[in-house]
Amino acid sequence: MPTRPILIIDDDHALCELVASTLSRTGVKVLAAFDGPTGIETARDAHPAVILLDMMMPGLDGVGTCERLKQDPVLGDIPVVGMTASADLKYAEKVFRAGAEFFLPKPFRAESLLRVVRLATETAERQSRAPRRERRVRLAAEILVRCLIREGSHPAREIVGRTGNISLTGLLLLLPEVLARGSVIHLQLQFQEAPLSAEARLIWHDPQPVSGNRFRHGVHLTRFTHDMDLVQYRRFLNHLAAGHAPEPHS
Repeated sequence: MPTRPILIIDDDHALCELVASTLSRTGVKVLAAFDGPTGIETARDAHPAVILLDMMMPGLDGVGTCERLKQDPVLGDIPVVGMTASADLKYAEKVFRAGAEFFLPKPFRAESLLRVVRLATETAERQSRAPRRERRVRLAAEILVRCLIREGSHPAREIVGRTGNISLTGLLLLLPEVLARGSVIHLQLQFQEAPLSAEARLIWHDPQPVSGNRFRHGVHLTRFTHDMDLVQYRRFLNHLAAGHAPEPHS
């Protein structure tokens, strides 16, 4: 568990007390704020290890609070766990679109709270040890990818490859040929639930082939075709980091 405090931002005083009681048993200090603006100021003063954030608060709600946290150059790297009691999946979408790394539905058991805090803490520790340019956690994952390539004025063409690792902002692709830097690629990632579509730009490539006569390419994800694609992708990353991601299609 972290040495820095955990911050909970929630207008439910009873829930804040319950979270504090649960986490304090592990030796963690818990700070509480009961509205978004106060939570942001508390985060600036204390720089907590993790922020637990309710999505449904009066005034500045959790979505707006999360957006402000993630836009702050000092607070933006702190993992945010979005929480809501709503069964409407749109709130889960909003949590991730606002920049939260994790999601915890209410009501939750103590075991679930401890698990997500531990996972968020480990993520933050890995990020803090890495140089800033490397703070996007990369996770090993072998996913079939269909790539529609657009290079200058040439007609679009499709090639098939696999990922070597993935992160929120980029992929390591293993492809059967070398592509030109700067190429715009439409990706279709073959996930089990449904394929995900995204646009990417090729940043670098290695001209030396690796196993299976594949060439390594680094691509930056510029946007997902649909909001739900981003939600599903974030969910897969969270499960993968926790060690229990569903198997993608091969």
